[in-house]
Amino acid sequence: MTRRQGVRLATLFTVVILAFYAFGYWQSRPAAPEPMAWYGQYQDTLLKPLQAQRLTLADAGAALGHGTLWMISAEGKPLLVSRHTMESDDLSWRVQAVIGLTPEQTESLVQAQAWQPELPDQPISSAVGDALKDRQVVRLSLIPNEPMSLAQVQGTFGNPDLRLPVSEGEAWVYPKEGAVVAVGEEQAHSIMFGLRDALPAEQ
Repeated sequence: MTRRQGVRLATLFTVVILAFYAFGYWQSRPAAPEPMAWYGQYQDTLLKPLQAQRLTLADAGAALGHGTLWMISAEGKPLLVSRHTMESDDLSWRVQAVIGLTPEQTESLVQAQAWQPELPDQPISSAVGDALKDRQVVRLSLIPNEPMSLAQVQGTFGNPDLRLPVSEGEAWVYPKEGAVVAVGEEQAHSIMFGLRDALPAEQ
């Protein structure tokens, strides 16, 4: 074997070894996380109509199934919400839809329920839901029974456009989707849809 042949053989051997390790590394890399299943499932029935400000209480019920109405206190102010459950991505989720009411409708409910800011959440008759079925849903919050990995969030939305510090962790903001993800201790705890010009006070 000539010296030139030996150099060529050594070079070829090196290339083969490097290719072998590169292939092994490629195989061992974790697969990119898939988008969460509910994100695609509810695009047309919930998320796009919400972003277009045309999702109604009736629409939310048709997409998510039976819900219950509650009068709650959000920073001392009354809110009417519809609560639902869903199963997706091996998690159980609580879904809360905030219903937009006129000042007159809000005042009527406050008086009917004898509502006070310090009271616990109050259930509301389904008859009220029937009367308000055409009212707009202004926000949707999705809360899993266990925290999500950040990889799941990034697999669904990508990297956030903004990371804002909050009292307990960060808010990952996705303006294009109108979404805010509550992040703490390297996990995601909830997702809120309905972002407009400013972050909402309650998540």
